[in-house]
Amino acid sequence: MDTMMVLDIPEALNRADGDQSLLLILADLFLQEGPEDVAATHVALARQDPAGLAAAAHKLKGASLPIGAPRLFESAKRLEALGRQGELAEAALACAEVDVHLAEVLVALQKLIAG
Repeated sequence: MDTMMVLDIPEALNRADGDQSLLLILADLFLQEGPEDVAATHVALARQDPAGLAAAAHKLKGASLPIGAPRLFESAKRLEALGRQGELAEAALACAEVDVHLAEVLVALQKLIAG
């Protein structure tokens, strides 16, 4: 069982130099852009474009760091590696994992912003 949390708020605050308002801004930006980044991975996969898949997954991986989303980070990292290796069949399964983690993060960020 995966013991990583959906959001690591202390880590995210640390990355934001303890600035809660900055963290909320980053969370709001991710709510807007995260789904677009994941959609880009799906488009690259549908086009059988390993370089595009790796690039889109890399962007998602980078966007997940400041908000403290370790599961999403790890799944995007795996997807990026699969894209770089041209392992598109396995990348399709990894995309499904990214989708699940994205959904968890979006709900957690909405709660964070509301709270």
